Amino acid sequence: MEESGMKGETKVISDKIKKRAEFCKDVCPACTRARNKGKGFLYHLVRLERHICPSCRAYEMVYGVPAHKKP
Repeated sequence: MEESGMKGETKVISDKIKKRAEFCKDVCPACTRARNKGKGFLYHLVRLERHICPSCRAYEMVYGVPAHKKP
């Protein structure tokens, strides 16, 4: 019975991670500018931030590359 509960939680977490990754990819002003420009202050900020920001970590989990690089 607990296994079915665990699967349900995994799906909820998975959807949450995907939403955060989409936010990082499409909406986040720091991350989108850092990826487009590929250099500068925001680029270096996102490189450091990816260890703190849950959206940046989700982006890395979903797309397999750090938040400052294009997928």
